[in-house]
This record gives sequence, structure tokens and C-alpha cells, in this order.
Amino acid sequence: MTEQSPVGTAEAPQKPIDHSWWVSIALILALIVLTALFVDVQEMIQVMRHTNPALALAGIVSLLLGIAIIDFRWWYLLSRRTAFKRLLHVTHVSYLVPMLTPIPNYISRVVITSASTDVSLPQATTGMVMERMIAQIMRITTIVLAISLGAQSELSAASMIRSVAISVAVLIAYLLAIKYATAVTAAVHRLLTAVRLKPSWAEKITAMMEDALCTNVGMKELLFSLGMTIVMWTFFFFFHFLVILAMPLGLDLQARATIAMGALALTPPSAPAMFGIYQISQIGPGLILRFGEVDDLLPYSLMLYFIQLVVWMGLTLIGLRALKMRFVDLFRIRNVTLVSSEEDASSGCS
Repeated sequence: MTEQSPVGTAEAPQKPIDHSWWVSIALILALIVLTALFVDVQEMIQVMRHTNPALALAGIVSLLLGIAIIDFRWWYLLSRRTAFKRLLHVTHVSYLVPMLTPIPNYISRVVITSASTDVSLPQATTGMVMERMIAQIMRITTIVLAISLGAQSELSAASMIRSVAISVAVLIAYLLAIKYATAVTAAVHRLLTAVRLKPSWAEKITAMMEDALCTNVGMKELLFSLGMTIVMWTFFFFFHFLVILAMPLGLDLQARATIAMGALALTPPSAPAMFGIYQISQIGPGLILRFGEVDDLLPYSLMLYFIQLVVWMGLTLIGLRALKMRFVDLFRIRNVTLVSSEEDASSGCS
């Protein structure tokens, strides 16, 4: 294959991306204040130092298996248009960007994919629209499972079956909504009109519903991609669960499972985020939904972030060498916008 131009020289649309640096800094400051007010820092450091390395290593293996499925799923969503090995490296280098900057992962991956492979920007954007829709299905299903687990008085086979049944029901409902997207969107619009909601608001809500259910692929491809994602998230759950199991937090098995499932729903490894954004996104909703206490959630969140940062940094360095790219090239995507491509990719539902 002919080597592609590095990201820094790729052609791209004109508008700069708003990086929301001030929001990121504010979240980091909020995290520092939260830690200073509500957490015994010395105790938190001791908890992290006494983490069981064998269990943590087993968690890292699960994380790597999940990442392998990310690579394969991205290749499948791009209709196998480029060499898998090259796309594997492209996927890896794109995941470090949102951990070091406020640039969302979907932007970095689409831009680096189009700049470093034979896949065009619109083709990569179409695949990403599909991936993000599946991610929303998994987030909703997982958050329902986490809430269900937390609401059980004890963790038993019966309670697990009930929790999984509820999650499966949500999953099936979402798939049916996608299959009959036009009818569902029309029904939502009629309902909003019937309750005499302000017309402009009704149109916006209807448009959001249409975007959430819109896909340009068949149900067979959707189900296969969803199946891969379920396996991927299973590995990611074991990563979250083994890490919290490794930490001396004084929690019972059900509490650990609930926190791990909640963390997976709120901050999955497939959607990495910058330091501060990651912790607040996990701890804030976790406290509201009563997944755990802040002095348990914070060290756990920091440990998860540190492990993922090390893993993605290692994979990125290997990927950069294979792609003959420089580290600085990863961050030149701030001059790229995907607005026009997203409009093209999501212009209709199948």
C-alpha cells in the first residue's frame, strides 16, 4: 500500500473545532475541589498503592481483548476498504487524543482514518455515525442494568436474571425503534403536537429522535455490529470489575459490581475522555444514581484512567512508528471540522 500523507498535511474542511478548553479546566478544578473537601487524600493513595497487581493485570488483559474488538468492528463498519493491520494502528493512535485534549474521539478517529488510509472522510463519518448509535444503545442498556443491580437487596442468580431481562428488553425496544424509525418518529411528532408543545420545540425533539434512530445500513449489519459491541462491552465490564475487585475498598461484591457497571455505562473505554472530564463524568452521575460514595468512586476512577492512559500510550507509540507519523501530527486535527460530512452521512434512514 502506498503510504498516506500524515494528518498534518491532509486536506480537510475549513472551520476550526471549538475545543472547550475552559470547560475542561473548570472540570479539573472542580475535581480538585471535590477531592480536597470530601476525600482523605492519604487514605486514597494507600488504597491505590495496595491494589492487587494480579487482578489488575487480569483486568488489563480484558481491556486489550475489548480493544481488539474495537479494531475489528471499525474495520467491519468501513466495509473492509483498507488493510486491517494499518487500520488497527490508526484506531490505536486516535484514542490517545481525547485523553490529552478535549477533542472528542469520534473526530480524531474519523480524521486520522481518512488521512492515513484509503477510506474517504465521508465514508469514515458514515461508519462513525453507525458506531455512535450502537454506543448509545449500549449506554442505555448498561445504565439500566447498573441501576437494577444497585436496587437489589442482594446479589443472587434471580436478581441477576431480572436485571439482565430488563436490559435485554431495553435493547430489543431500541432495535425495534430503529427498524421502524419512520413510524416511531411520526408517532413522537404526533404526541408532541397533541400535548400542544411549542412547535419549534416539537420540531427539535423530533429531529433529535430521527438522528438517534437513523442508520443507512441493513438490520443484518446492525445486528452483527451490535453483537460485536456486546462482546466488547463484556470484556470492558470485566476490566472495570477486576480493577475494583483488586482495590481494598471494603465493599461487598454487589456494591463492586454496581459501581463497575455504572462506570462502564458512564465512561466506557470505547469513549475515552480527558483527565477531569473523565472523573467528573463518572463520579457526578455515580453519586446522583447512588452507585457508591465519593471516597470509593474517586480512587477507582483515577485507577481506571491511569491504566487506560498507559495502555493507550503504549499502543499509540507502536502505531505511530508503524504509520510513520509524529506525535505532534495527532493534534493537528484541531483545524478540521466534520459538520458537512456528518450532514452527508446522516441525510436519511434506511
